Amino acid sequence: MNEDTDAEPIGAEDIQEIRELFLRQAAGENAHDIDAIESILAPAVPGQPDPVNFVARAYRFWGRGAVLDHFRDAFAGTWRFEPDEAAIRILPLGPDTAHIYAPTRIMAGSAGEEAVTRTYLINEFAIRTSEGWRISAIVPVPAE
Repeated sequence: MNEDTDAEPIGAEDIQEIRELFLRQAAGENAHDIDAIESILAPAVPGQPDPVNFVARAYRFWGRGAVLDHFRDAFAGTWRFEPDEAAIRILPLGPDTAHIYAPTRIMAGSAGEEAVTRTYLINEFAIRTSEGWRISAIVPVPAE
């Protein structure tokens, strides 16, 4: 993350990069590609707490490893992640942080069980890292 308090604000190129990051996440989820999911998550900075978390009404996962394990479990069954691309909003929160909002249909079901489709208001936080923009937090809110 940029430690400079005079950092440039998030610009149009950043907004586009963050949008592409989110769409790479969606593609990775739909392909059940754990490596793609790992590549979009923020790395831990040495000496700092792991910034990755996934908090939903039914569960909480803290740290990259726990979030990746959650996706591995989800990918063992039916999993489809379909954001409404026209409704995606990216809101700068500071020079190195942005909020991603995306109404999203998620079809999920454990292996061998019938899948259920629900709409969620996905809220994510992207942070600028030495590797570019990455996802730090995922907070799905049921829309129904």
